[in-house]
Amino acid sequence: MVENNQKIDWEFAYKELESQIEFMMLETKELLENNPATLRINNVKVDQNPPYTGLIVNATGDNMRYACYLYNAKNNKELKKVMYQLSNTFIFDLPIGQYKAKIFVKEMNKNQRKTSMDINFKVKKA
Repeated sequence: MVENNQKIDWEFAYKELESQIEFMMLETKELLENNPATLRINNVKVDQNPPYTGLIVNATGDNMRYACYLYNAKNNKELKKVMYQLSNTFIFDLPIGQYKAKIFVKEMNKNQRKTSMDINFKVKKA
């Protein structure tokens, strides 16, 4: 805290801060390398542009791959399996109906963490 009559030596304060920046950057780098982002699926956006329906996966993680299994929601019949790919987007040519998708995300690194999410959606126009 600075008293009312005391002047701040801004040059000294700047040099003091500057001397600590390298240490702070190295500490931050070490924290990031030893604590990777938590793998999770944040959400899946359903984008309809008849006759195509796109599922766009928003996920957090490192070096991720995406897969999708598509089902008819009424009878649970598997319609399509898209194995792991780099793209976070799946595009299907679907008729009017109700569908269920199981989205998978995995990291391609030493931890090989995986997660999944189920979503239900309707195709309203063909």
